Amino acid sequence: MRTLSLLLAFAASVSAQADWTNLGGNAARNGLTASVGPVAPELAWGTGPSSIIAWHPCITGDRVYLVRQLSFVPSGVPNDAEVYCLDLADGSVVWSATVPYESGDWTPVLYGVANGRVFSGRGGNGNSVSAPVHCYDAATGTEQWVSDEEVATGSYDGVVFADDGDPVFATNQYVRRIDAATGATVWNTPRNCSVSGDCGPCIANGAVYVDEVAPGGQVVTRFDLESGERLYSSPIMPGFLSQNTPLAGPDGSLYYPRTQGNELTDFFYAFTDTGTELIQRWFVPCVAGAGSQHATAADGSVYILSPAATLQRLDAETGAVIGESAMAVAGAGAQSHFAIGGDGTVYYGNGGFPGTVFAFTADLELNWSVVVPNLNQGGPSLGPDGTLVVCGNGTVVRAYRTTPACAAADLNCDGVVDGADLGALLGAWGGRGPADLNGDGVVDGADLGEMLAAWG
Repeated sequence: MRTLSLLLAFAASVSAQADWTNLGGNAARNGLTASVGPVAPELAWGTGPSSIIAWHPCITGDRVYLVRQLSFVPSGVPNDAEVYCLDLADGSVVWSATVPYESGDWTPVLYGVANGRVFSGRGGNGNSVSAPVHCYDAATGTEQWVSDEEVATGSYDGVVFADDGDPVFATNQYVRRIDAATGATVWNTPRNCSVSGDCGPCIANGAVYVDEVAPGGQVVTRFDLESGERLYSSPIMPGFLSQNTPLAGPDGSLYYPRTQGNELTDFFYAFTDTGTELIQRWFVPCVAGAGSQHATAADGSVYILSPAATLQRLDAETGAVIGESAMAVAGAGAQSHFAIGGDGTVYYGNGGFPGTVFAFTADLELNWSVVVPNLNQGGPSLGPDGTLVVCGNGTVVRAYRTTPACAAADLNCDGVVDGADLGALLGAWGGRGPADLNGDGVVDGADLGEMLAAWG
């Protein structure tokens, strides 16, 4: 029994790493997941609720969560957009919720999904609009609470989650942690971001990191995750303004793309956090449109968009280029989004109008690509079962999935039944899909028994 308990605890951790909870995929905002995605653009399903613009999908277990928008604010309110929960297996609507509207509010934002809760609101428009946060039950869509205070975080900022599920919001004026169970403010700390609307945080090393204005440029600042106390900042990165978000590597290294469309000051910076200071390791030229997300591999190497609009893989210690795509993947103003699969596959969305989603090997050799109309922030997002979800405008919500040619219990098809597969099964618990090993329509104890029988 002790062995089973340890396996379950380990698997729950792996399952959490496989969920795609927010813009950037996880608290570190690095696009890294344990899931193994499709090896070809095999369409599992390809339609969803209509939208005039694509917003980022989140995935937990066997459910997809996203906002689909019918009109630009203020026309069409209060029913201009809804939060949807879709079945990851077939794209059918499980539930939808209309986020309440008050005069002056913006379009609904899906902040993210964590620990069985869905967080949404109507803040944004360059952080000029504040609105309450609404929390919904992830399984049923039932509203659980409305936040004590309004937030101005919008669709391009991104929200991150502490281990207990508390969401951490950021605007150009403050960083705020909210209690996931009640909606009460845990702490609120002032900060100063150079441009509103693209000021999101990341979490790593038990801390929250954001960029801030400093004399002559920007810095990355560390805040205590538990108290919100401002601790210390990085050396100055020269430049006038920046509209991007820090990210962290699996070793706790911090990175920041400080870009503004000027080759003299547009660089990707790497920092080491010693626990008492942020030390600059290296910086290299890069481009990044406002609101871009970047990525790291499991070995710590970093993926960026070069000034030539190619993807580059950088050595974590030195910043040296160790891989580069043979082709340009986007224009200089691209809004990059990455998902890095458990097998090292790099999925890249350029956010274009129209846009393209590419799949590369870890060394950036092209495997395949698909065009997605008006991609914007519409992914890629990678689910626990390896389903890749991307969104465009109109009714374009697509799920790509490769049926594994391997043992049924080997859910990630890596040749062994282990903790990663157990994590995927627990992430799908109570639902259906590939983890339903006995085919009775629900993932439950019987499927767990079959997996443990095939262990190793």
